[in-house]
Amino acid sequence: MSVLSKSNGNYSTGTPSFHELKKQASFFFKGKIKSARLALTDVTPAELLTEEATHGNSWAPDNPTLGSISRAAFEVDDYWRIVGILHKRF
Repeated sequence: MSVLSKSNGNYSTGTPSFHELKKQASFFFKGKIKSARLALTDVTPAELLTEEATHGNSWAPDNPTLGSISRAAFEVDDYWRIVGILHKRF
């Protein structure tokens, strides 16, 4: 009996597909880029969340993201950074 099984014309080994691997790698690199931006530049987590929330998707951001942005907006420095990003994006 072969280790590979054939189903619907596709061979499957139980390993993730190329698309899944690509998606995981994309999330991994996006996370590393965010970490590097936080460490090396003058960007705050509130700015990253605001950029992520307004990056051009046709659907609205999730409630926890919007809640984090609204809580951060009560800090004066974060408020001006958030408003600056919103002015650029809209």
